[in-house]
Amino acid sequence: MTFPDLFLSKLSRWFVLGLIGVTAVALQFSLPAPWPQLLAFLLIFVWPIWGWVRYLSGPLLERLALGAALVVVLDVLLVLLLVYLPGPLVRPYQLIGHILLAVLPLFLRPQSQTIETGKGIGWLVLLLVLLTIGLRFWNLGYSEFQGDEGVIMVRAASIISGDDAELFLHQKGPVEILLPLSLWNLAGSIDEFWARLPFAWASVLAVLAVTVLAWRWFDFEIGFWAGMSLSITGFAVAFGRIVQYQSLVMVWGILAVLAAARYAAEKRTGDLWLTAVFIAAGLLAHYDAVLVVPAIGWVLFHDLWRTRRFDWRAWVGSVALGALILAVFYLPYVANPNIGRTGRYLIQGRLGAGDGRGLLSWSGTAVWQMVTFYNSLYFAVGLILLLGVAGLFLWRQRSHLGAVLLFAVPLLFYLFIVADPRTHVYTFFPGAVLLAAVGWALLWQKVKAGNGRYPLLLFFAAFFLVSTNYVYLMFVDHTLERQRNWTETSPAGYLVTWDEPPLYGLFGFPHQAGWRVVKDLLPVDAYPYASNEEKEITNVYMEQMPRTHCANFNTFVLAENAQDEIPYDPAWLDGLFLQAQVLVNGRSSLQVYGRQPVSETQIVDAADLKQWFTPVQVVPARRTGAHPLNITLGDGAVKLLGFDIDGLQKKPGDQIVVTLYWESLVSISRNYQTFVHLYDGQNEELLAQHDGAPDCNMNPTTQWEPGQIIADTHILIIPQDSMAGTSHLLTGMYDLITGERLAIPSVSDNLVTLTEIEITNSAHD
Repeated sequence: MTFPDLFLSKLSRWFVLGLIGVTAVALQFSLPAPWPQLLAFLLIFVWPIWGWVRYLSGPLLERLALGAALVVVLDVLLVLLLVYLPGPLVRPYQLIGHILLAVLPLFLRPQSQTIETGKGIGWLVLLLVLLTIGLRFWNLGYSEFQGDEGVIMVRAASIISGDDAELFLHQKGPVEILLPLSLWNLAGSIDEFWARLPFAWASVLAVLAVTVLAWRWFDFEIGFWAGMSLSITGFAVAFGRIVQYQSLVMVWGILAVLAAARYAAEKRTGDLWLTAVFIAAGLLAHYDAVLVVPAIGWVLFHDLWRTRRFDWRAWVGSVALGALILAVFYLPYVANPNIGRTGRYLIQGRLGAGDGRGLLSWSGTAVWQMVTFYNSLYFAVGLILLLGVAGLFLWRQRSHLGAVLLFAVPLLFYLFIVADPRTHVYTFFPGAVLLAAVGWALLWQKVKAGNGRYPLLLFFAAFFLVSTNYVYLMFVDHTLERQRNWTETSPAGYLVTWDEPPLYGLFGFPHQAGWRVVKDLLPVDAYPYASNEEKEITNVYMEQMPRTHCANFNTFVLAENAQDEIPYDPAWLDGLFLQAQVLVNGRSSLQVYGRQPVSETQIVDAADLKQWFTPVQVVPARRTGAHPLNITLGDGAVKLLGFDIDGLQKKPGDQIVVTLYWESLVSISRNYQTFVHLYDGQNEELLAQHDGAPDCNMNPTTQWEPGQIIADTHILIIPQDSMAGTSHLLTGMYDLITGERLAIPSVSDNLVTLTEIEITNSAHD
């Protein structure tokens, strides 16, 4: 019996059932990390593959790709349904669900009795898989969570704790939240490696998917080179190393095209269903997935036009299945008030419509810069040349328009429609590497019989090694963080056509600032703290400890190489004391300043330290203030929950620090200012005031999410000539453009009286 045939044997079924049982039992014990994480990953993503490989038909590699990707879809759907149950996510329910997902496919009747393989193919596939895994798994946990990853992890922790509204506030599909959430809830704790592992796994599957698609359309040689090319593509590597959706869009989009091609060739209804499942899953990951629909449409409708055979039952069933999967998330999403905010983000922020530019725009410069930053210039130029060869051949043959559309549609969309494409240009790379592999095969056919084959092989080997080395240096090697220090550390010998790399939307590059150790360095009285690092990162590593963007901090943590630096006043650091310094690989990365002197600055190297997170540690704290109010403003737009104040007796020259706690009740489309005013109690004279966008201008109301609690600090200085007596502290909110205050029911002047301040020891007493 050959190894592939083991998939069909009854012995294999019972062997896998044993693995599932042992894994499920082991998850019930309190094992030290990373054993629970490994067991959870195997149960969720690996053991169920066996049953689907037995059930599906076709070549072994196609079965593996389709089965493994289908397992990820089913995990997403299971967890999504569990999230909708009231209360926190129940771990035993999830465990039972994953056991069933792993066991049930083992009892499906196989659709064929053999698994077709090619001679010698296994070794080439092994080489491809090892290269792909090496570029994605090596140093996967080195980098701390980057901005968007931090957002995802906080949302996942909130959902596990019972706040399913976070799914509808995300402005993207739910998949990038549900995948780490699934492993996190089952394992109990998580770190950067295990949070990213499902996405690295999806990136490996994307490489396998483009390999089998090219094999089906052309031959294995083209499939192998298409897979190798995608394996070393910078976007595929980078997005296999972070918690984001791109790898899922790639793998499900490619496999939707593959399933459509299988249906066109063999007319199995199950393949049409798989097409619908993968398209729907891709759209649950991100709207980018719609860009593969033209290629799928051509594959299916070209076959219909050619054969004049239409199985309406299969089509109706597949469309209904895809619509049902989409409806599970998008029906409640459309009913959510945040849908308007998402629409504005997509139409205005990304497409650029509504700012006078119209629908069409030219983004070629931005696309080229992003492509040649994530990949070497040599790789980009080589890809273009091979695409030219393939395009000329396919144009003459009038064939494989589906492959052309897989590349051309996303390329044209991000060149001419999207005003701000950023890294979304990754969408045309699966089609690009597939066509480039065709170009390589055509060149090889021309020269392999003559003397030109050796120079061509030498040239291609150098091209491949140089391209792979660039990706390794940029994304895998962490000894130099080249993206953040491009001028000094850009890879030697790699030419570029621009002066500075892109400023925004960069993900997947190695970076560690040392935030894993900061919380343990700070004493209890160090809060609130401030930092120039964005809150999306600090919220996770500081475990939602009180933070301010104002001058009322007790500790300031200065990140020396922040990605998206938060503005701060450097004068704030005058008179503070350097209490600790965090090193990463021997270089200074974070400096911790406090208001109290220390006998010796503490120095810590964080390079080899880990930090495991439970959902409870990461979920946002619901702080409402020591003085509750619960007053609604603006016809139900926001609620003032309460406030904190640093004292009710003050002297002239003192400052009053007031922190208001607002809860956003709906999505807000206008910028409102908040204010705190201090009025003299006798003649109602305005003594002091502070107006501005919330949280010292760092959290405008247009960014508030329904249900979010915003801590909004105001600092007022009592004038030196103030008279002794009782003064009133008032607050409210007004429209920045019109100056009109948000209405408060039953309050004529729309002002909230917070408290009274007693001013003593005045010079006028």
